[in-house]
Amino acid sequence: MDPSFLPWQPNDDTDRDLIACLNFGGEMHLYASGFEHGAEALYKVLQEQRHGQDLLVYPFVYCLRHAIELALKQVIRSGRRLFDEEPVFPYLHDLFKLWNICAPLLKRIWPDSGNESQYFIVENTIRSFRLIDPLGEGFRYPEAKDKRATLHPDLSYLDLGKMFEEVKVTLNLLMGADTGIDFYMDAKNDMEAEYRQIDAEMRAEYERDYGYDAGEDQRDEW
Repeated sequence: MDPSFLPWQPNDDTDRDLIACLNFGGEMHLYASGFEHGAEALYKVLQEQRHGQDLLVYPFVYCLRHAIELALKQVIRSGRRLFDEEPVFPYLHDLFKLWNICAPLLKRIWPDSGNESQYFIVENTIRSFRLIDPLGEGFRYPEAKDKRATLHPDLSYLDLGKMFEEVKVTLNLLMGADTGIDFYMDAKNDMEAEYRQIDAEMRAEYERDYGYDAGEDQRDEW
């Protein structure tokens, strides 16, 4: 399909460093990493300029919160895939509900890992967001559809540096879990592929020696 009808397409005069590639693969972690990098870029601006925090707080906090939401959904999807379950995630924005699905999956994967302290770090970050922005609306809109204020009425200040450091630790833990699941998934796929190869070789050998497929004996028994 010719993309020329789409807006903002690059041409010969476009700065090559400002051309973004899309639809080249990747899963939810690609988006999560993008929002995390967006928050990092905004944090660098805040550190360098030393002003503008009262405006940049909204995209900054939103990027951090959304990165956690996407990371949770990615772990849920990859964890379910590992257990041969439907690799889907719930389409909701409540971090606490997502964590209540994600945490049991992680404990099934690593039942005796002694990761309670890491679970506590993630849950503490999620509880903090639940207090100030339970549904992911507070830093996108000043009010909800029902006209209620989206931010907690007692929230007047935020330590953006402290928030950034805590959320970074949480994101590193979630991204690390996803990487670990990917490792297990690759090992599982390799084992299954090796089993299929061995099974095919045994069937071929059986057919060569006895003149028919070994699976026919099993089908007859069924």
